[in-house]
Amino acid sequence: MDNVVASESKKRRCDEPELQEPPASRDGAGSGDDVNLELISRLPDEILGSIISLLPIKDAARTTLLSSRWRHLWRSAPLNLSVDLYLSVQERKFIPIVSKILATHLGPARRLSLDNICLRHHLYSKFDSWFRSPALDGLEEFEFYGTIMPPRPLPPSALRFAPTLRFASIGGCDFPEINAAPALLLPRLKHLKLWNVTISEAAIHHLLAGCTMLESLQLEELHGFSSVRIVSPTLRSIGVSVSYRISETDLVFEELIIEDAPCLERLVPFGAEGGPRRIRVIAAPKLMVFGYLSSGISRIVLGSIIVKEMVPISLIASMRKVKILVLQSIGPNLDSIVGLLRCFPCMEKLYIQSCPYKDIENVRQYDTLDPMECLELHLKVIVLNTYQGKRPDVNFAKFFVLNAKVLKVMKFGVCVSFNKKWMANERRRLQLDRKASRDARFHFERDSGLCELYYNKHIHDMWMADPFDSSLCKCCRPV
Repeated sequence: MDNVVASESKKRRCDEPELQEPPASRDGAGSGDDVNLELISRLPDEILGSIISLLPIKDAARTTLLSSRWRHLWRSAPLNLSVDLYLSVQERKFIPIVSKILATHLGPARRLSLDNICLRHHLYSKFDSWFRSPALDGLEEFEFYGTIMPPRPLPPSALRFAPTLRFASIGGCDFPEINAAPALLLPRLKHLKLWNVTISEAAIHHLLAGCTMLESLQLEELHGFSSVRIVSPTLRSIGVSVSYRISETDLVFEELIIEDAPCLERLVPFGAEGGPRRIRVIAAPKLMVFGYLSSGISRIVLGSIIVKEMVPISLIASMRKVKILVLQSIGPNLDSIVGLLRCFPCMEKLYIQSCPYKDIENVRQYDTLDPMECLELHLKVIVLNTYQGKRPDVNFAKFFVLNAKVLKVMKFGVCVSFNKKWMANERRRLQLDRKASRDARFHFERDSGLCELYYNKHIHDMWMADPFDSSLCKCCRPV
């Protein structure tokens, strides 16, 4: 049913959704569902309101038909309003629905989601009036993504939510300019995502300066500036990706500078381009997860470590806190990887997306007179994707088989057809009977593709110790 609150009937009050009554039980006695409903109805209004707020807006409105006990709960429950195809596929229908919801809802505002909405002229003014509605006072979560080209500005009235927002995801629009005075303050915002947004360098720095409690930041396919500096005492995770240049004069995100981030644990450049072309980390003493790093990043500076096109060229000190490294390797190139191992001597997990290149031999020998701390004491898990079983692949993997002394698991993401006979032959070629770690186990699996490393969806899920470990989340596991 397309109309949730605007449909009216003679048998119902004009401000209630028109929905069918639940069927009565055949014997006239209360069914099991009726008993369950009675038990649920005994819960306090606050709990029932929280439950209702988790439902899609149509289902939440339908609860008014359950019984007299539920009739007024939805109007006082926290508002969770998602304007999407589930609400209505027709623009002429969802506009009056949303307008009436905002005019009649009495409860606090929790979430407003406007996703994939065409910002045509008549809708632009309508959105502005929606954002000014008293029903959205105290809004905590805001999602907005426009789809019209060229992008239109985000209605400035959306910035009035700044004092109460905890989560904001904004994309497909031009971000309004922010004057330095008065400053835009977002004192409760913990999660910010800017996606396919045009924003000036001054505006993005003023925006970030006002986020005094920010914990996660995602900057994805942005235009309008070339460099951004991060200074935050609270940030724990950063995800960044770059956009293709639209024209020769188009400014795109090319440089990320982590100037001072004492709580930062994850820095994840993602996407096929692997993030900005230049990354500089001046102060991030708790950084533990780093990558996806690719050849698209021309220069990485980590304190006194300088890495140019995936090859370390200066190593005065090392990053001992980094435990998880995710990178691309052309070839795969063993010389490049070994150099990076010295940059991160305490690394425990290594993810490698191999880009096959036939001219690399990978015949490097491990110098026991110059041991690497990582191989001797720490490296426990290696995931090698795009494994084809060619000689460079075998020589590359064999280096770790023969030298990683505390290795627990090595997984091969195989991108060619394979069977038991093929795996038995690979085990022989890899010399698994000569493995350096007695406890090491080796698994050949179908390559999961680039998505998990390129477009990681768990960058900001801090409950996952390793956001790249697909075994920790059902949504990443193969069905």
